[in-house]
Amino acid sequence: MHVRLRPRELEHLRELLDSEPAAAREYASSLRDAGQRGLDVDKAWAALDRLLTRREAPVVVFGGGEALSTHEWGYDAPRLLDPDSVAEAARFLAATPFVSLAGDDALEVLDASGVYPGIWDEDWALDYLSYHYARLATLFRAAATAREPILTWTA
Repeated sequence: MHVRLRPRELEHLRELLDSEPAAAREYASSLRDAGQRGLDVDKAWAALDRLLTRREAPVVVFGGGEALSTHEWGYDAPRLLDPDSVAEAARFLAATPFVSLAGDDALEVLDASGVYPGIWDEDWALDYLSYHYARLATLFRAAATAREPILTWTA
C-alpha cells in the first residue's frame, strides 16, 4: 500500500500513531482510497519488489524508508519515504520501462524463487505486473512533482 501525504496529513498521522495506532491505519487507508492519492498493487508487491531489487533500484519502494511505528500493519510497520527518496524512485521508475524491469526471464525467476502469490505460470501474470508497475510509476511521479512523501505498508 502506498499513499501520498500532504504536510497536515503526515502531522495528523504521526499524532494518531502516538495515541491511537489502530485509528492511524484506518486514517491512512482512507487517504489511500480517496482519489488518486493512494495505491494498492494487490498481490503484485512481492514480485515487483523482487524485480526492482534485481535491477538495483536506488530506493526500496516496498518496505523502505523510515519506520513510523513499532506496530505492524500487515507484514511490517508503516514506513515513510521522504520527498527526496520519492523523487529518486520516480526517476528510476520513469527511466525503467516494465520491459526492461522484467527482462526476458521475469516469470521464470519469480517462479523459481517461490515469490508470492505463485501465479507466474499463468498467461496473464506479466500483464498483471506491468499494469501495477505503471500505476506505481504514476503515483511516484505525481508525489515527486508535488514534493510529497509517500507512506508505505505491506498488508
